[in-house]
Amino acid sequence: MAQPTGFVDSALPNHVYLLHRSLYGIKQAPRAWYARLSDFLQTISFQASKVDTSLFVLMRNHNICYLLVYVDDILLTVNNSALIHCLITLLSSEFKLRDLGNAHYFLGVEVTHTSVGLMISQHKYVLDILCRASMSSCKLVDTPAFVSKLDMSSTMLFLDPTRFQQIIGTLQYLMFTRSDICYAVNKVCHFMHAPTESHWAAVKRILRYLKGTSSYGIHLTCGFSLSLHGFTYVDWAGSVDDKKSTGDILFFLVPHLFHGNL
Repeated sequence: MAQPTGFVDSALPNHVYLLHRSLYGIKQAPRAWYARLSDFLQTISFQASKVDTSLFVLMRNHNICYLLVYVDDILLTVNNSALIHCLITLLSSEFKLRDLGNAHYFLGVEVTHTSVGLMISQHKYVLDILCRASMSSCKLVDTPAFVSKLDMSSTMLFLDPTRFQQIIGTLQYLMFTRSDICYAVNKVCHFMHAPTESHWAAVKRILRYLKGTSSYGIHLTCGFSLSLHGFTYVDWAGSVDDKKSTGDILFFLVPHLFHGNL
């Protein structure tokens, strides 16, 4: 903390106000904390990502380190065990730090360590979504979208659009580890401004699918192959409500999957 520029007390330049409320209650606190941490990381050769401001990268010789920040939680991964201990020591010398060991749970994402890699899932997060939607005891289905074409042209508006938007927001975050629901969620996102009963039926279909697949996730394994395989599927003018073409693409940079919608 420091006195603001232009209002420095010349007699007591190093004094600051004693706070009577938590630092988290001050609107400028997150910005000030990020600037403080960012400045220190850059002094030890980290570079901020141009895509994600919460991600910092350090490359030294053949070693690479990724540091992800969320408020005061830090996720650190390095391909060299000696370097990670060195970085933790540097951070501890500047900040009050507690090392929690291997990551197991971070921002709703569960991390399970296996003999060949990592399994990331959002099992608890799925259960929380079902509880919020009052569908913890719903019947199971095998697919996140209706097998037959769902006519979304119904004009009967859903009575609680705020609830619809909240559930869609949680499903969007779930797509980080559940690419199998990407198309179904993307489809209902088009109607968040004025959802109808048909759109809510489509959302419930996704939730019923998640009920039976809550433990699904992504298995990340070590691999050195750069073999790339791609698959695509296109349904020309298949949308019932707007007659637009839809498609899906899958790429495997063996053994990892990259997914997208067209």
